[in-house]
Amino acid sequence: MPPPTSISAFDPRFLRPCIFPVMRRMGYGTAVSVNNGIASGPHATDMVISLSVFDADGHLIGTLDDIGRLAPGAITKIDTRPLITQLGAPEDQDLLGVMHLVPVDLVGVATTDIDTAVLMEHIRVSDDFIEFRQEPRGVITGVAYQTGPLNDPRLSSTRTTVVQAPKVIVSEGVDTLFTLLNVSTSFDYADPVTLDFWIILPDGTRVTRSQITVPAWTYRQISVTEVLEADGTLQRVRDAGGLGLLIGYSKDGTVVPVSLTRNTASGGIACDHTLPPVFYLSTWGGQKRLEANARLEQELFDGDAFTSAKLATAGARS
Repeated sequence: MPPPTSISAFDPRFLRPCIFPVMRRMGYGTAVSVNNGIASGPHATDMVISLSVFDADGHLIGTLDDIGRLAPGAITKIDTRPLITQLGAPEDQDLLGVMHLVPVDLVGVATTDIDTAVLMEHIRVSDDFIEFRQEPRGVITGVAYQTGPLNDPRLSSTRTTVVQAPKVIVSEGVDTLFTLLNVSTSFDYADPVTLDFWIILPDGTRVTRSQITVPAWTYRQISVTEVLEADGTLQRVRDAGGLGLLIGYSKDGTVVPVSLTRNTASGGIACDHTLPPVFYLSTWGGQKRLEANARLEQELFDGDAFTSAKLATAGARS
């Protein structure tokens, strides 16, 4: 079915969100550069920024309203650290943050009817830069991506994720962390999403299979080193060069995947996001998407998922 042309009772706080992880347990602070990408035209408008923060269990800690304003075409960087402290967030937990950019005439409006074309126009021009700061070493790195409307049955009758291209590096002193965000367009969203995944060597050899479940309004991380250690295959992968590939699939919901290649000594990280299949396959969507997912499941994810029970939680960071 084609997507609807409009959505009724849509929360305007999710018309133009920027959703990001706050990796406090590993000692990273987060700054976010957000932009009001529609600089001119009928849908250009001032945007009011607010911030919501969720704890490690997906509970809303609180929201700070009107922390900034953006004129059409403007951009600003916001250090979330003092704002998170202001909300009283626990210091010993990883957190999930949401920057809401709301058109000025919709601030304080509980729900509205939104044209999907307008919604997608804001999303297409909304690359935000998420910046991770390793404290106290001062290492700064980041990644730019968009956060479109996800896990909303009004926009899609099927909700799946295919993670198909991210690299794995697990040489001595280096780990790869796959950060998976489970988000939606409503604070009432409560569905967990389970990602089934394989670690595969460059020659196509399948090494280790596992899975991870991400509760709503949280993120979870897969430590590839820990997954391989739990399965007794870490040295095998390192002997083969320490390089590989992660292929993941979820059929009960959508997660946002961000990969972090981390130097475990310095805390330095290289970040990347994984593009969805539509960026590689122009015909992706509708029946083709269903057929491709079914073939992927048949080829890689059919049958028993684990060789031992320990793999179900190995490498999961919350």
